[in-house]
Amino acid sequence: MKVRDLPPGRLLAVDPGTSLAEVARQMGLEDSDSVAVMSDGRLVGIITERDLVRVIADGVNPKQATAEVIMTPDPATVTADEDVSVVALRMMSLGIRHLPVVDAQAKPVGLLSARNLVAVLDRARQ
Repeated sequence: MKVRDLPPGRLLAVDPGTSLAEVARQMGLEDSDSVAVMSDGRLVGIITERDLVRVIADGVNPKQATAEVIMTPDPATVTADEDVSVVALRMMSLGIRHLPVVDAQAKPVGLLSARNLVAVLDRARQ
């Protein structure tokens, strides 16, 4: 099974200068557990719920700090042509739960989450 065979995950995106409060608000409105950080149409980072919780617990003011301060820069990505089992192993080895799906020009076109991946693999196993 290839990544393209999975239901496409919606990719929420923000600019690097977006406040963390706004990032959290948008994630809540869209029921998203991660957000891509985009600059000039290019993926430059990713922020997850874990990232937000960690920095707020550390005392960062979410109204003042911006996405570029806490984003994971140059995140790992996946293409639609990759095998799902290989992608699952990569996610486990990197300790990540979200991978932006990119096209041939490295432009983000979706998001693959561990939750969605496990659900699909579980259905395929049954």
